Amino acid sequence: MGLDHLLCMAVAALATTRTGAPTEMLPQGPWGTIVQKPGQLQVEDVPMQRMLGGASKALRVTVKEKSDPFYAVQIFKDIPVAIQSGTRVRLEFYARSRSDNPLRAVVEKVGPPYTGVAELNLALTPTWTRYSASGTAPQFPAGGMGVRFQVGHQEGEIELADIHVWNEGLDPAVSAADEAIRPEAVEARIRQYRTGSLRIEVVDRSGKPVRGASVQIQQTQHAFLFGSNIFQLNPTDTSPLQTEYQRRFAALLNYATLPFYWGSFEPEEGRKAYERLEAMARWCREHGIVTKGHPLVWHEVYPRWAPTDPDKAVRLLEARVKEIIPRYAGLIRYWDVFNEANNAAMFVRTGTGAWVKRDGPVAAVAAALRWAREASKGTDTVLLYNDFNTTEANVRLLQGLKERRSLPDAIGIQSHMHGGVWPLTKVWMVTEQFARFGRPIHYTEVTVLSGDRPSTPAAPWVTTPEGEQKQADYVERFYSLLFSHPSVEAITWWDFSDLNAWQAAPAGFLRKDMSPKPAYERLMGLIKGKWWTHASGATDARGVYTVTAFQGTHEVTVSDGRGRTKTVSVTLPIRKKRAAVRVVLE
Repeated sequence: MGLDHLLCMAVAALATTRTGAPTEMLPQGPWGTIVQKPGQLQVEDVPMQRMLGGASKALRVTVKEKSDPFYAVQIFKDIPVAIQSGTRVRLEFYARSRSDNPLRAVVEKVGPPYTGVAELNLALTPTWTRYSASGTAPQFPAGGMGVRFQVGHQEGEIELADIHVWNEGLDPAVSAADEAIRPEAVEARIRQYRTGSLRIEVVDRSGKPVRGASVQIQQTQHAFLFGSNIFQLNPTDTSPLQTEYQRRFAALLNYATLPFYWGSFEPEEGRKAYERLEAMARWCREHGIVTKGHPLVWHEVYPRWAPTDPDKAVRLLEARVKEIIPRYAGLIRYWDVFNEANNAAMFVRTGTGAWVKRDGPVAAVAAALRWAREASKGTDTVLLYNDFNTTEANVRLLQGLKERRSLPDAIGIQSHMHGGVWPLTKVWMVTEQFARFGRPIHYTEVTVLSGDRPSTPAAPWVTTPEGEQKQADYVERFYSLLFSHPSVEAITWWDFSDLNAWQAAPAGFLRKDMSPKPAYERLMGLIKGKWWTHASGATDARGVYTVTAFQGTHEVTVSDGRGRTKTVSVTLPIRKKRAAVRVVLE
């Protein structure tokens, strides 16, 4: 590519920020390829019978041997211009596959950590279809952002045409997010949305006010759900590691996610892990920990014995949902009913994937939520839809559910950050994007690492002192920001300990020996310190003592100095600004 062409593209990209007109950023020329072995991929230009957009030729990508992982085989181009932080980037293209191949199309940072900007996970069909995805980019130097079409899922042929990467100018939501993440704004919102007034009235047995009574208020539980998955819990294990795992979990958190993956819950048809999950749920209840089951419907961890035919799979999935929810009534209140439907059609070799590909994600999620509502009728069960997809695709799915009057009770947002932490502006903008549906937001799977990914796959992924400090610093900012957002009601960490953590990553609040990392201590200082009510005072002439308290349950102890003492409990619910209790001293 010549210098003149690069200069024109750079000028056009800069002009976008002034005029708002989208400009093309994708360079001309051949696509690069990444393969695991020679001959695995063939790429060629082929003529089309009719124009698509402005294209008369298609790019035919033939996968001759699938790869594991699928992204090990891909075609790519890097964007040769610098990207200003807050730039809205849109990827558009036509695609088809006469062999029904899956495709992941992504605009992301070149090289690790692969910070994503826009992403599509597609199950292609033989019909030409226009696809589009957009996102807001952080700052990238020239050549620092690229587009990748990852194709190694299966052998077959994919055709692409009229591919564009547009610079749509600065996202107006960025300036609002910049304002929202300021520490002063975060603290102000925490006071506004997470605290309320507790009014304690003290009277004697005749109903007369008791003036000067001593009042001690101690919070005992948060209304906000601070959680983690608790997959390593074994209530019958008395080993030192398990004992410390349990102690540390119960000391910090009030919310736990339990594993209901179909393939592990029922590895053989009819052999179900009821007792194990019941024991885990009972342990949580005994320790004041609210529980969630995860997930009821998913295309991964799919039983080997289960059918791939969608009709047969749907019948089994409906029976599974309607059996499990009532069985755990009173033990498990929250359920991730459907997990990652936006991605499911790429997994057509499972019954769930085949169902979603045939009927579409909106219809499939709506059906699963309907089963769950029927199974939980008359209870306070909370039903979630959960996804890592924070793009327009997930917005469209939820909008489709809204139009069917089938929105979930809460929206689950995953945020695994193995490839690098999200900028706080992104955290805020993602939350705002889904808060518009008027449902509580749960951050369901949060991963922030305390060690860099090793340079070779065989090397262990370890926690480091420097990484632990970075993890703790980010955790404090991340949790504070989400705690300040009025729509967020839960944050779930993934995993609690480095021992057996997903991807063997140093993701835990605890190290493998169950010693706490700085992130654990930092969060303890917030959850049970800064955001925890400790108050004392005396009643006025009306017998009233009022204090600003964090939402949750509080133990109130009143004494009048003459031997009369009484302790009561009072709850300031989430989203409520006032609670009151009358204490009668006998």
